Amino acid sequence: MLSYNIILLLVFIIISPFLLYKAITKKRFRYRLFDRVIPKAVQEKDYILVHLASLGEAKAFLNIKDTIENLFKKKIIFSVTSNIGYDYLKKEGFDVFLAPLDFYFLYKKLFNDNLPFLSIFFETEIWPAYINFFKNNHIRIFLINARMSEKSYKFYKKLKVFFSSISKFDVIIAKSQNDKERFYKFNKNVKVCDNVKYALQSKKFEYEFLPILKSHNKKIFVFSSFHCQELDFLSKAIIRVLSFGYKVVLAPRYLEDLPLFEKMLKDLGLDYNLLSSMKNTIKDCILVDSFGVLEAIYSISDKVFVGGSVAGTLKGHNPIEPAIYKNFVFCGLYMDSFKEEVGFLKKLGCLAQINDIDELSNYLKQPNLAFCDLEQKRQQIIECYKRVFLKFVTQA
Repeated sequence: MLSYNIILLLVFIIISPFLLYKAITKKRFRYRLFDRVIPKAVQEKDYILVHLASLGEAKAFLNIKDTIENLFKKKIIFSVTSNIGYDYLKKEGFDVFLAPLDFYFLYKKLFNDNLPFLSIFFETEIWPAYINFFKNNHIRIFLINARMSEKSYKFYKKLKVFFSSISKFDVIIAKSQNDKERFYKFNKNVKVCDNVKYALQSKKFEYEFLPILKSHNKKIFVFSSFHCQELDFLSKAIIRVLSFGYKVVLAPRYLEDLPLFEKMLKDLGLDYNLLSSMKNTIKDCILVDSFGVLEAIYSISDKVFVGGSVAGTLKGHNPIEPAIYKNFVFCGLYMDSFKEEVGFLKKLGCLAQINDIDELSNYLKQPNLAFCDLEQKRQQIIECYKRVFLKFVTQA
C-alpha cells in the first residue's frame, strides 16, 4: 500500500499542471476541491457507508437502500466521487461527503474514530487505499452491482500487485455472469444478482414544466446524456426526428457544454426553449439546462435515444431508466459499459441499436414500437439482494 500511495503521489505531481488547467476550465474538476485534499472528519457513529461515483449510481443504489437499512437497522451515509452525485444526494436530503484522493492518511483523517459498521462499494469503485483502510480496521466490505469489462480485466491482471484489494472484499455481488467470471479470478466469494438498476421503481413527479410539455399533443422524443463529441450525429438525428412530428427534448451530459449545444441548434436554424425558462408557448425543441430532471422527462416521453453511444471514444449510458418508464429506447453501437443490459432489452423488443440516421427513420416509421415491463425483474433483484445480505446478517 505504501508503494501504491508513493506512485499515486508521483503521478499526481506529474499531472498537476493538467489538473490545474482542468480545474480552471471545467467546473466539475474544481468542485469542492479542498474537501478532496483536506477532508472533514465524519461525525456519524454506527452507520453503513456506501461509496459510489455518479448520479446514475446514486439513483441505482437507492433502489435497494430501504432493503439494506431494514435488514441492518442502521443509517446509511454516502461517499461519492462526482459533483453530480454529491449534489443529487444532498438535494434528496441524504448525508453525503466527497471522497478524498485515494491516500491512506486522508482516510485516517476522514474517519478518525468513527468507523462504519459495514462499507459498501458500488460497481467499479475499486480504490486500493480506501479498501485497505477499512480492511486494516476490521470493517466488512461489500462490492455490489460489480462490473468489470474485458479491458479492465486485462488492466487489473497486469497491475495485480496494486489491485490485490479486489481479493479483500468479503462479498462481491456481480451484475452479470460474465462479470462474475472475471471477478472470480481475483476473489472466490462472488454472487450474481443482476443489475440493480433494473430495480428502479417508477415515480410520479410534480415539476412545473411537465404539464406544459404534456399540454401539446405531440409525442416526445428525448436525446439524453449526449456528449459534445456526438454533435455531428445529433444535428442530423434531431432534424430527422422533427420531420416525423415529434417534440424533441435534448439533454447534454454535462451542463458546462450547454453553449456548444445552443450553437448547434442555432446553426441548424431551429427555435428552441431552455427548459428552465419554458412558458406556456413552447417550441418543438427544448434544451435541458437544469440538473437532475431527466427521469421526470422520461416519465412523460415516448422514445429516448441514449447518448454516449455514437462516438467510439465513449462507452454508453444506462438504457434501463428510460425503459422503466415504458419508452422505446434507441442507442448507438458503442455501449461497452452496458452490453448485458442492451442484450436483455433487445430480447424484450424495446431497444434498438442504431448505425445511421436512415436506420433510425425506419424505426420511426413503425406505428407501435414495444415498451418493456420490468416489474418482475425488479422484484427478482430485490429478493436476491435480501438473500445475500441476510446471509451476512446471520454470520456477522
